[in-house]
Amino acid sequence: MLAAMKHFLILFLLSGTCWAQDISTPLFLTGCWAMNDGPMVIEEEWGKPAADGMLGFSRTLKAGKTVFSEFMRIEKRGEQLIYTPRIGTKQGPVEFKMIRQTATEIVFENLAHDFPQRILYRSVAGGLAARIEGKQNGKEKAMDFPYRRVGCEK
Repeated sequence: MLAAMKHFLILFLLSGTCWAQDISTPLFLTGCWAMNDGPMVIEEEWGKPAADGMLGFSRTLKAGKTVFSEFMRIEKRGEQLIYTPRIGTKQGPVEFKMIRQTATEIVFENLAHDFPQRILYRSVAGGLAARIEGKQNGKEKAMDFPYRRVGCEK
């Protein structure tokens, strides 16, 4: 009985270690990012991993006004990492399951969603490469967001 309890404790502790590694893998997302797209500025900010996930938000500014906003969450459910963006306040959240991760890239997918079906983040020299892709009206479509690291304003 004591040996079984020791094995359980070891497995329990290891599962916590695996969780820390899973959620810290997208640690490269942490911080503030921005890009210019013509007259628009797109900003994205991710907080550091805590408890069971990470929180982020994005906004698009044009002529001094917010024209788009999105709140994002990455959380662990069971053995799966889930990315949940929520656009504005009128649309409900949509879940994307992680399908691939490395120390510098994480990819989420939801093939049942209209567009996008995939959301990718990759750490690159001096910045963060984000991409959404999938099919829209039967045609492949992709949008790239080449963010540069910026200071987070308090």
